[in-house]
Amino acid sequence: MEARNAIVTGASYGIGEHIARALAARRVNLLLVARWEAALARLEPERRTRHTKVEFAAIDLGGPRAADEVAQAAATELGTVDVLVNNAAVELQRRFHTLDTDEIETVLRVDLITPIVLSRLLLPQMLERGYGRIVNISAIAGRVGFPFTEAYAASKDGLIAFSRVLRNDYRSADVSASAIVLGAVRDAGLGQRTLDETGLKANTAFMVKPDKVARAVVRAIERDKAEIVVMPGPGRLMKALMDLFPGFGSAMNRISGAEKLMSSVADYREASRHSVRMSM
Repeated sequence: MEARNAIVTGASYGIGEHIARALAARRVNLLLVARWEAALARLEPERRTRHTKVEFAAIDLGGPRAADEVAQAAATELGTVDVLVNNAAVELQRRFHTLDTDEIETVLRVDLITPIVLSRLLLPQMLERGYGRIVNISAIAGRVGFPFTEAYAASKDGLIAFSRVLRNDYRSADVSASAIVLGAVRDAGLGQRTLDETGLKANTAFMVKPDKVARAVVRAIERDKAEIVVMPGPGRLMKALMDLFPGFGSAMNRISGAEKLMSSVADYREASRHSVRMSM
């Protein structure tokens, strides 16, 4: 992958940061995208320690023109793009009936619509050069019926379907797509941030480290893998069982303690939201 140009969204924290470093270690030129410029500033040392070009773009991926803004930033900073890693995600972790329409649309736009539109914008140049890799960071949430994640689960399952069809339609031109299907990630990602914020504890036996996710992304690009499940133990078998037996996910949530944990998180989120409203 040396001298390839790549975009990584959601690059300022957690999993995205690890993915960016794994690609930079292979001398891939990077455009790192995140919502807040101050958060991206944390990665400023990367510009001075790598033998590759590392540029930043502070863009709100929930905006209606977000994909166009990212594509334009890539054209300015990198010229062309060989690899796109759609990693950015948002999940409000509240009971679905408490979400308003704008909140649901934000989740769908950041997690699904912007990745799809950005992929479409970059596809022509990949086809012209005869090489392209689009890696979509999905999650097992939709397959296990993970509690209180309706919009997030819909988006992440949508990314799997999008990856499969895109791969089918363009792989013959060496422009391909992959889905990385994640379980819970420790020390990074949405789940860890929630635990840090709420002070709740989770069973880390069901979690993987972010470096494993980053290695899976590199493997998907280098070996053109259709789908990689990143979960502890026989993750692919577990996913296959949940595809065949949808009710298995609910049982798994109860056994693992996810149902109880996420109920506490949803209550905490709603209480915090109510407190903010009362103080306004």
